[in-house]
Amino acid sequence: MTLPPALPGSTVPTGWWRRHWRWAMPLAVVVGMAAAAGAVGFALSQWAYWSKSSTPYQEAMRRARCNIELVAALGEPLRDGYLPAGSMHSNGQSQFVIAVSGPQGNGRIFLNAKRAGEHWDYPMLYVVTDGKEAIDLAALDDLEAADSCALEECRAKGDCPPAPEALQI
Repeated sequence: MTLPPALPGSTVPTGWWRRHWRWAMPLAVVVGMAAAAGAVGFALSQWAYWSKSSTPYQEAMRRARCNIELVAALGEPLRDGYLPAGSMHSNGQSQFVIAVSGPQGNGRIFLNAKRAGEHWDYPMLYVVTDGKEAIDLAALDDLEAADSCALEECRAKGDCPPAPEALQI
């Protein structure tokens, strides 16, 4: 059974969507785009946190901050970029490209690491500065490099430039 036609002079009740679609549709699109952008931003921040907390990343940054040549080329403090590019696999392989910067310039750390048990091996670990200078961070044996910081040893002997906090008066 169908409804009879409306009487002249009376109005047919309309739904909410029919009355408000002109502002509700653009609002729904904007809210959907904001939710998608928020999800992408959250995923990128989680990737940055996860990769920066990995052992290979931490070791690469430790070696970079302890390298005399790199600190001389880029200055101190040496900072890493927000979002590293690369991957970590469950089979114990890790590759990263890490942006680094200092007061005197910028560079990129190229890292390739392989894990055997709990021990990480770094067959490729070097920095290329903006001046196209390549600095090897894997020069030492991995076990030898884990316990030493050439920059701190050099400063302890008095052969290197002082730490930045020592320069401020």
